[in-house]
Amino acid sequence: MEVGALATTSVLTVRPGDSFKEVARRMTERNVGAAAVVTGDGSPGIITERDLMRAMAGDADPASATVEDFMTANAITASESWSVAEAARAMIHGRFRHLLVLGSAGEITGILSIRDLVESLLEGYSEE
Repeated sequence: MEVGALATTSVLTVRPGDSFKEVARRMTERNVGAAAVVTGDGSPGIITERDLMRAMAGDADPASATVEDFMTANAITASESWSVAEAARAMIHGRFRHLLVLGSAGEITGILSIRDLVESLLEGYSEE
């Protein structure tokens, strides 16, 4: 199976200047653990629940701290044509739980989570 068929296509996007408080609210409303950061130079970034926790552990003010202060710029991405195994290897090697998926023109077409990978694995598994 290719990543493009497995990834969630409804991707929450935020801007680097958005406040952590706003992003946390939006992530909670959508029940997601990560958001794609749309930057001015077009390079994809990502902000995750782990980033939010690190910011709070460091005494960041959620109302004034911005996504840009704690996001991962130039995020590792996957092509829609990657195999599930390639994506899993990248996530294990990079020690992250979300992977932005890019289309052939370099646009963000989805986001792949560890949960997506586990669900795909379980689809082929039957208890006997």
